[in-house]
Amino acid sequence: MGEENKKVVIKVEIPEDDYKVLSKIAKSSGYSLTVDFIKDAILSLAESGEKNISKREITEYISRRIEKVVQDLLNPFTQKIDSLSSRIAELEEMMESIGGGKEEHQYKHQPERETKPQKRRTALEVLKEQGIIFSESVQWLRSPEAYFKKLEAGGAVVLNIDDEKVAMDREYWERFKAKLETIAIREPKEVEDILVSEFGENASRLFEKLSKKGLVYYDDDLNFWLVSEEINR
Repeated sequence: MGEENKKVVIKVEIPEDDYKVLSKIAKSSGYSLTVDFIKDAILSLAESGEKNISKREITEYISRRIEKVVQDLLNPFTQKIDSLSSRIAELEEMMESIGGGKEEHQYKHQPERETKPQKRRTALEVLKEQGIIFSESVQWLRSPEAYFKKLEAGGAVVLNIDDEKVAMDREYWERFKAKLETIAIREPKEVEDILVSEFGENASRLFEKLSKKGLVYYDDDLNFWLVSEEINR
């Protein structure tokens, strides 16, 4: 294959307000996706040499595309870390329930050694740190169902989407809903990009699941996204 067939992926990050402006321009120009409009504009500039786009716009677009690539590369490792954190929390709770008698006996035989017990993180503390946990990431648990019931009993928001459970720290869930009400962009894929920039990849995954089930929707009268009344939270 010749050199002309090689493709280069780039990314750029721009303020959300600027993105909304570009989105309106793209729609008025007949584009369904803003990224397609920007790509064609850049290619047109490169081919014709016309300076229809400012250097600032080109730089911001390239930066956003680069960040997207990096995020995609890091995402698999982030998911593994989230799963490991949940597993550690479960094991710590199991060890705590086994009994502190052995630890007490051990400390009695070491009077000269001052031991400061480490604070064990609970499942709720892990959720608070991560913001969101999907049941798919904790299937290694002996009883994932009991795990999510425990989180819900502790005040977490637990949603059932098809055959998957999603647990969220309540503050995270409220911020997620509030953010949706600021997004005046109809295209789901573009909304996902905005959510990733503020909440991380898991927020994009959550939005995708909710939108496919109609549990979040774009309100044409209000011009922003809303959570369905079916989610009684």
